[in-house]
Amino acid sequence: MKNKTIYIAEALPGAGKSAKFINALPDFLPSKKLIYAMPTNALIRELAQDIKIKAGIIPTVITSETSDHVVANLEKALASSTSPLLMVTHESLRRVDARLLDGWDLVIDEVPSVSDCWSHQFDSISYLSSLERYLTVSEDKKAMLKPEHVALVESMIKAKEGSALSSSALEVLKAMITPKCSVEVEKQSTKGKRLVRIVRYRDFLPAFNHANSVHILANNVRDTLLGVHAGSQGWSFERSIFTPEFSGYGKRVELHPFLKGKYSKTQSLMQRNGEALVKWSNNTQLASWLDGVTAMIGDDESLAFMHDWVEYSFADNVTKLPIDSRGINGYQDRSIAICLQHGNVSPDDALSFHSLSEMLGVPVPSIRKAIEFERFYESTLQAVARTSLRDRDSTAPVVLFVQSIEMAKYLQSKLGRLASINIELCMTPWEKEKSEKKKAKAMLQAEAISLFIEKGVDRKTIADTLGVTYKSILNWTAGLKRAA
Repeated sequence: MKNKTIYIAEALPGAGKSAKFINALPDFLPSKKLIYAMPTNALIRELAQDIKIKAGIIPTVITSETSDHVVANLEKALASSTSPLLMVTHESLRRVDARLLDGWDLVIDEVPSVSDCWSHQFDSISYLSSLERYLTVSEDKKAMLKPEHVALVESMIKAKEGSALSSSALEVLKAMITPKCSVEVEKQSTKGKRLVRIVRYRDFLPAFNHANSVHILANNVRDTLLGVHAGSQGWSFERSIFTPEFSGYGKRVELHPFLKGKYSKTQSLMQRNGEALVKWSNNTQLASWLDGVTAMIGDDESLAFMHDWVEYSFADNVTKLPIDSRGINGYQDRSIAICLQHGNVSPDDALSFHSLSEMLGVPVPSIRKAIEFERFYESTLQAVARTSLRDRDSTAPVVLFVQSIEMAKYLQSKLGRLASINIELCMTPWEKEKSEKKKAKAMLQAEAISLFIEKGVDRKTIADTLGVTYKSILNWTAGLKRAA
């Protein structure tokens, strides 16, 4: 039986994981065949050049930039073994026939993104005309292809063009014949709409099972969804030979948190009057904080990582970058960053976790925790590493404006003793105004407790007097002693 061990080189971004790999190549390659997987073509292009210059080895790069048929050419290269070092994207590695990895050692740079959840809205007519004839939907909302239509759907997906179906309908049908993919159909709403959700997991474990050894170079592997899934399937984790010696960035870092409480979109869009908005306004709490941030930044060149709903008008000296910042280089002259990612799970996402749980054999709470870690903590750490933080030649201090005290403490634990937290701009969450109904209930509860404790009135009499159920009075006065 194959030894189910994942060797992990865990270190902060810019700690030298790739450099350690390049330095080890001359001794590693004569007896090994390596496939090296990275998130993007750009990163592969950059590292391939470094390998050529620093190690004197020319890798075989198989990407959409070098080949018209990536997976087919990759499978040929694996089968022929003519090149001892292949460089590919994460997605190409996942799509290849895993059996061809027998005899190869696998090195993965960064933890691959492994789950997707997206949805399409159909009105009653479009659903009936495009999907209803092909699907059966169980009571738990899971859709299945009718057996008599499997061959027809496969041919439609292959043909792509010429189908009378919409792109949304074709995407749903394609998901029906895709491994590790679940389609769930919600009941028709009162407005005649039907939500069709697609839940997908990109499974890398077949590749891991066939490779001689698996090394992952990343900041954190165990807490990601890939790591949680691998652990649930009996994989253990050990230190990789590619782990660099790293004692920290050696820079002073000042962390300025936004909130003392939990960071979220809802709280960010809260107004002073207690009303939470759905869309951006300059009267919200986050806008107020950003006014202070931009005043502190002044004219200094800065980076900002945020979701589309943050529509704050920054000056030209603030460059907005995508939330997923892995592989984004060229900004190491910036020593200031604003990080506004959030990892909170939407209701639609939460509905998908049960399907992921069934696919992976992992409990729902573990899936939620892993996804929130990737979206919040890992995403933020990758973002701050786009700055001069990882520039060994720069001695300038780094200033980071982050989402919350919680995030500031996490980054401080990662960035070391030279990182400090400054709460000068930190805000207490603006409170949501209670509705009139909630206010009335709170007043009744206070009156009931007063009657029970101070005047010694029995619970049934209080319930009759206030027109409240006896059960409510029991709940409100639980653990309290009535006056004698």
